[in-house]
Amino acid sequence: MKRLVISFFIIMLLAVPVMASSYTLPGTDPVEKYKHHNNIGIRGELTINLNVTLINTAPFPKFIMINPRYDFKIYRNGYNEYMYGIRNNKGTTVHYINDFSANTLNYHLGFWIRPYETVVVNFQITDNTSYLLNLADYKSLCGGGQITNLTFVNGSVINGEVHVKETLSNPICDVFYPQIINTPQVVDISSILPLIDGYVKILKYSGIVTLKLINVPDESDEFWSVFGVSLPVIFPGAAHYDFEPNYTMTYTEYMEKFIPEYRGISIHPKEREISSPSDTLFSLTSSLLTGVSTPTLTSSKRKTVNFMDYPVWIFWLGKEIDIKYHVSWNNEEKVSLSGGEKEKVWVILDRGNFERR
Repeated sequence: MKRLVISFFIIMLLAVPVMASSYTLPGTDPVEKYKHHNNIGIRGELTINLNVTLINTAPFPKFIMINPRYDFKIYRNGYNEYMYGIRNNKGTTVHYINDFSANTLNYHLGFWIRPYETVVVNFQITDNTSYLLNLADYKSLCGGGQITNLTFVNGSVINGEVHVKETLSNPICDVFYPQIINTPQVVDISSILPLIDGYVKILKYSGIVTLKLINVPDESDEFWSVFGVSLPVIFPGAAHYDFEPNYTMTYTEYMEKFIPEYRGISIHPKEREISSPSDTLFSLTSSLLTGVSTPTLTSSKRKTVNFMDYPVWIFWLGKEIDIKYHVSWNNEEKVSLSGGEKEKVWVILDRGNFERR
């Protein structure tokens, strides 16, 4: 009887089921488009936290209507005027308003501001209702060649499907370079009120913008993505500073210096010089990639630069990373996009050795 029990136990061990599964890569399944992943699996979630100081110079009250995409809270009377939203599993946002009589008028959301009153309002886009960026797909000249589906057994990749273009031409169809996957959005707080009302004025605002970049996880945790991302939100006339992590370069440097040098294509062929890779490439970290030197900006005084010359980051991303920066504006200090003090940074696509130089 003892032998029978042992034999049965051995059979049970040998009969452990093989766990197989299939995984469709992000961006290749039309059903997944609503998740806002691009075709290299990157998802961008934007959050904003702003304090805006308003004044009503009229001798009568004004009702300020707000964009319900932002949660808001009024800093007065015990902070009992607020509205916030929560996104459910179906992607629908439910809004909660604390005081309907105080914060609605003609079924519009907002708040009253009394004659000659100054009030601070907090506007937020939170993790509960983060703004999902519409990120661009990575494009190549290959017209295919991208993995579209993988099969896993016990968490390990065993085979996959590849999108193949039926052509014999060009066995080598393209060479990779980091493409920028977003375009900055403009949030202009200070210019709208003078156009629609002469009494309500913005005195100042300040806050923090955060962009969370998420590389959609796969079961084997093997797929990394390399890409560029630009400043997600620009506030015209405001100061932008305290970037974390520090940006890699500006958009002008990316277009006019980095791309031509990285791809070995000179805008002026006669002036092209080929330098040793050891002279131009240094490694940084596993998440922030660096390749083109950028000028150091002094911090003693913020420098005004071209409005469109916004910061650009280049990442080699495994799972996720946050980009954070501060913004501020007031009627006495109107400054354009500023970088603050910035060290020289470089770009390299070598994941094996990560040391800051």
